Amino acid sequence: MKNCFKYIAFFACAAAMATTTGCADTDGDGEGEFEWTGSENPQNTSYRNPVWEPSLAGGTVFKAASSFVAISSETQWAAGVDYCCPTLQSSNLMDWANNPQMSFTLDQPGEPDEDGNPTVVAGSRPQWITAPITKVSADFAKTVAGANYWMVYSTGKDNAIGAATASSSGRGPYADMGKFLSAEDLGVTTLTAPSLTVIANVNFVLGYTTESGSYIQQLNLRRGQTPTMKGKATKVAAAGFSEITLMRTDAKNFYLFGTVRNGDRTEIRYAHADALTGPYKDHAGVELTDGASMGDLLVESGSEYVSPCNPMHVFASDNGKYYIAYNATRAGQDKLPSGFLRQPLFVSPLEMGEDGWFVNTVTVKSGWTKPRFE
Repeated sequence: MKNCFKYIAFFACAAAMATTTGCADTDGDGEGEFEWTGSENPQNTSYRNPVWEPSLAGGTVFKAASSFVAISSETQWAAGVDYCCPTLQSSNLMDWANNPQMSFTLDQPGEPDEDGNPTVVAGSRPQWITAPITKVSADFAKTVAGANYWMVYSTGKDNAIGAATASSSGRGPYADMGKFLSAEDLGVTTLTAPSLTVIANVNFVLGYTTESGSYIQQLNLRRGQTPTMKGKATKVAAAGFSEITLMRTDAKNFYLFGTVRNGDRTEIRYAHADALTGPYKDHAGVELTDGASMGDLLVESGSEYVSPCNPMHVFASDNGKYYIAYNATRAGQDKLPSGFLRQPLFVSPLEMGEDGWFVNTVTVKSGWTKPRFE
């Protein structure tokens, strides 16, 4: 124990020396001149990635009325316990309260496993789906009285999109509104990866991916009713650019983010447009809809963590930076013991250039990341 205190004292002295500059006492009068340059403690200036483990695969992060909320797809953090879209809360995007609650109602008995042992469904699943929820997106629609929070979701089997609403908290519980859009409605074979973005408080935009590419379309949202489509769907990217999400910085600057496959891994890319409906182009001016471009690289694989995917949301901060929330996979550990995907939540800072394009490419990695979101 004594040695422990010696080490603590040593590192405290080293930290103090690292944060001071100036001249030592050379005249023998006992008065040194030092200038305080501020704290360099990582906890004060940085945060640790991943910001949530073990997994938020297929999930979403959004700004609620007074906090940030994260919602996972259906998962089993513990084998045999099915968490149906668990939610988390944070005041700063980086520190998440370790008390997940379920989006949908309360715990209930599940189907016995292969050995006949009882299981628990932590939060009941919507009744219409025939497979686990694999993708969820949500946002704060404060202008929809009595139904301020909306979630859209899909499974890996049903090729349809459902909706749910909550009135008082982004964490739910959410009342399921059922299926409101199917592949059959669109005349396509596959319908996956829904995203919901509230733009300027009044435009509710649904994004989704089919076998022919990714699309956006505005929605009508009303309390107590399933969403209805508004206007026509707009194709914003060719096939291969999926899991899309949108960001608006002002009336003439819109950004489209998506997951793109590169060999046996994935990466996150983006494009820019002067209007919500596009066309979305890369930095060279090539449109995403013709398949000649997959946008500009934004987040790429590292050595420890690979295959960044599922760009959930991009947030503007008071310190002039932007922060992107997304998933990535530890190399060689892509599954939880339960068999569900192991994709922790990462948050990385981005810097916007004066020309309206991001100037940095993020290499996903664990450990201390700076600066903190403000």
